[in-house]
Amino acid sequence: MNKKLMNSLLVIGVVLIAVTSCSKQPGPQTPSCGIVEVTTNEVIAGQQFPKGKYQINVFGLSCEEVMGDEGLFSKFLQLGDNEVLPEPWSYLEGAVGAPKFVKGTGVGFRAERVGD
Repeated sequence: MNKKLMNSLLVIGVVLIAVTSCSKQPGPQTPSCGIVEVTTNEVIAGQQFPKGKYQINVFGLSCEEVMGDEGLFSKFLQLGDNEVLPEPWSYLEGAVGAPKFVKGTGVGFRAERVGD
């Protein structure tokens, strides 16, 4: 194999590794759906959500399913402190970054506190 071809293959390999590494980052890969203001201290699935502003990101769902008065985040906030999430939803324990709620592999949303 000539040197020019070997260098080209090496560059392609490095690019493929970089692209693969970036595409496997945890969490949503889409822009934020927006900000939700939580007006009182709340508990969802045993997790504290102090009053403040939360940025919502979705993965495998539409923003409309999660945002607004009828959205999932609002419904979860309305649950009693000791109530479990409705099936098939669960809180993703040990998630890196903001709290994440999942319905299944690749389907869910996160709520990251971004201000008071």
